[in-house]
Amino acid sequence: MGVFNVLGIIIGVIVIIGGLILLITWWAMFIKGLMAIIPILLVLIGAGALFYFVSEIKSKLEIEKEKTSSIEEKKPEEK
Repeated sequence: MGVFNVLGIIIGVIVIIGGLILLITWWAMFIKGLMAIIPILLVLIGAGALFYFVSEIKSKLEIEKEKTSSIEEKKPEEK
């Protein structure tokens, strides 16, 4: 088990160094990639947040509707 951990650490360091070298070498292409990805991510994150919060509002409204209907059902029984 110890050999695999050490091997994993060595491979991780080699990959980090290689990544940094390529990042420095291809900096302009990296920036262009970010310029292409960021607007798409913003649209997807915004759509996801909109969907989530609209569904939260709907579920809260349904819970309130169920509470009021259960209260109205209990009122005739009390009389």
